[in-house]
Amino acid sequence: MRRTLLVFMLLLSVSAQAAVSNAASSEFEAKLRAADEAKASDPLKFMEFLPQLQSDAVSASALQRQHLKYLEAYYTGIYLDEITTGAQLAKALFDQASDIELKYRSGALAANFFALSRDFSNGIRYLTKTMEMRNSINNRSVRHEGIGAAAVLYNEMAQYRIGMRYADELLSDRPSPQVKCFAGLARHESIFELGLLKPGDIQSIQEVIDHCRSIRELISANLARGVLARKLAADGDSVKAAALLEAALPEVQATRYPRLIAEFHSLIAELKLTIGDAPSAEAHARSAIAMGEQIPSSSTLVSAYHTLYRIAASREKQSVALELYKRYAESEMARMSDARVRELAYEIARHQTNQQAQQLQRQLELERNGAKQARLAMVTLMLLMPMFLLTGIVFSRLTQFKRLAQTDTLTGLGNRHFFTQKSERALVAAARTGEPVALIMFDLDHFKAINDTYGHDAGDWVLKQVGKICSAHCRKTDYLGRIGGEEFAMLLRGMNLATAAQMAEGYRAKLAQIDTRQSDDGLVVTASFGVSSTEQSSYDLSNLLSHADQMMYRAKNEGRNRVCVYTANSAKEP
Repeated sequence: MRRTLLVFMLLLSVSAQAAVSNAASSEFEAKLRAADEAKASDPLKFMEFLPQLQSDAVSASALQRQHLKYLEAYYTGIYLDEITTGAQLAKALFDQASDIELKYRSGALAANFFALSRDFSNGIRYLTKTMEMRNSINNRSVRHEGIGAAAVLYNEMAQYRIGMRYADELLSDRPSPQVKCFAGLARHESIFELGLLKPGDIQSIQEVIDHCRSIRELISANLARGVLARKLAADGDSVKAAALLEAALPEVQATRYPRLIAEFHSLIAELKLTIGDAPSAEAHARSAIAMGEQIPSSSTLVSAYHTLYRIAASREKQSVALELYKRYAESEMARMSDARVRELAYEIARHQTNQQAQQLQRQLELERNGAKQARLAMVTLMLLMPMFLLTGIVFSRLTQFKRLAQTDTLTGLGNRHFFTQKSERALVAAARTGEPVALIMFDLDHFKAINDTYGHDAGDWVLKQVGKICSAHCRKTDYLGRIGGEEFAMLLRGMNLATAAQMAEGYRAKLAQIDTRQSDDGLVVTASFGVSSTEQSSYDLSNLLSHADQMMYRAKNEGRNRVCVYTANSAKEP
């Protein structure tokens, strides 16, 4: 659950009261303050105040009307879930606001909304503008809003160490109870995503939950519950994790926050399927999809569709499973593409910042004599040389960005998007000539146990070894990809089903022979393989992936460390 951007905006209610107006005694001012406070902890009260304020705005001061615009932007993005419109309203207020604290708040709001609408370039731009005003904000609580926006924005861009640094800064600066709640959530989210959350940290997460609930910050409390549930599941206690989330579901639904409700249903569905409760898993997955269908690039949809696909596949409903797999693959590709956009936006922003820091502002005067003209020419040449160097740097960075967009950085193999793109083109070309194509998919056995027993460093080492073996033994015409956490795929042109099965058996044997002594004694690496081909699955990549995936799960169910092949008999099975 990584939608803490909106949560922080729900917390921005505690501090701007001293700056919004000089007429602090007015009835309108009192309503403004009450609405600002209620928007986080009492949605019904906030929605009751807002139309009253709008109808009374004629008698308000200019500064009070600007504060009202802030609340309207907030309402549009949070309660109506119209993020793009909310971003434009906050942006307009940032440009118009006469009060520096209100300008600071609207900048933080705009940065969050832009990030949520996947416009990370504008998100970073407005965050930078907001943070530049930071030292001019004397009100500590208001100042914390910009720092908090930085924490969530960097977390959203997967820059968790930076996000954790900002969260720690908030916690060390005498935060208000609301900001302490948010910062505790952001910090534990960063630690979890970095793989640094230890079993002993469960108590500290619970303390964050208890603190947030004590001040009625229910969205933050339940996002923290999501982190706790994922940690429990990672430690092998999916039953407790599911019970934790189910017990909190009524409280979550009372928040009226669509993203949080959808994410809870999706995570409960995933946990229920893990513990064998398929009917409950299906119901929660469908609820997640109903709530989250309009959320772009959402991991909620990825998880929910994958859960429904696995249920349909286990019931051997092939047509339903295929359709669900297509939706799962589409949502996963959108999510991965979005994640890559975030990474590239961060790299570009960092490059632009460095470039601006290096710019020299010089004013040259034309000289009348030849000596001074020569000196001017020399200076001009000196100024041009960095431009040439910068052009080379930019070209190099663009090349690097392209490589990053195609490659899984841990294994060196293609990522899912690159594998899918190349495979679809290869299948179109092969279909024209009737060339056979096969697909091998495999999943590392007990990989979660490897991470839990030997640590994530050992797990990463195993993934790197798998990448090396695959790269060393593939042909130039083959396409390889890491398409999931411990899931890999290979598209093999010019190869029939029988030959592909033999190749899969060879890969299975090579993986089982990985020398783990330099990592951890006792560590055993095996994988379960599924093989499909165009002979039975046509030249449709979705069919090939779905059929290979079914065989891979059959290999798992039959004892793991084996190869199962999708044949004509497999296709006839109900």
